[in-house]
Amino acid sequence: MRLLRYVQRFYGVSRRKAWDMIMSGDVKVNGEVVRQPMTVLKGDEVVEVKGLKPVRFTNKVYVAFNKPRGFVVSKFDKFNKTIYELLPKKFKVLNPVGRLDKDSEGLLILTNDGELIHRLTHPKYRIIRGYIVKTSPPPSKYVAKRFVEGIVDKGEILKALKCKILHKNILYIELCEGKNREIRRMARRFGLKVLMLKRIHYGNVKLDIPTGRWRYLREDEINNLKSSVGLKERTALE
Repeated sequence: MRLLRYVQRFYGVSRRKAWDMIMSGDVKVNGEVVRQPMTVLKGDEVVEVKGLKPVRFTNKVYVAFNKPRGFVVSKFDKFNKTIYELLPKKFKVLNPVGRLDKDSEGLLILTNDGELIHRLTHPKYRIIRGYIVKTSPPPSKYVAKRFVEGIVDKGEILKALKCKILHKNILYIELCEGKNREIRRMARRFGLKVLMLKRIHYGNVKLDIPTGRWRYLREDEINNLKSSVGLKERTALE
């Protein structure tokens, strides 16, 4: 995650405000002033913002949501329906762990645990996400192999950790980075149209609820996610 996004998300300020504060020298990373908003964080830095405290809540909340197609992962959008229209109003304070585009569906984790979001979405920790993808025309074994070997698109290396043909035109794909529309971009390179893209697991959390429904994560799921990114597991008293 870039410093600009970190300050914006975890200190509750606008993108413009975060940019100005970084450029003004009001932000320190590991005790040193950093004036470059696009600085990439490794995931274990200590970030301080002058005059502000990280947004915190009394209790940490962890939710699994089965996102339907046609909804955007945003708290406000003038032109599209957002996932928060389907969730209880109290969940408006929760932020998504990564995103799914408007035409994608499946598992989305939401939480107010900013540090966990930061680490789960950071490529350093290589958290595996699993997807079911339906294409037209059906993919060949060659294409499935190339997905794993990787391609270069717009200066980025895109590659799957695993790609397996489950059926004639159904793929199971695993990724360990959250690059923008990565599967769709790889599919387009090989002349495939994505008819359906559904995330079925994120780390150890599996999609097990109907479309449009949500549930709280179980204690074992929360602790597994935390331990996978080097965070202390929470106790029953938390």
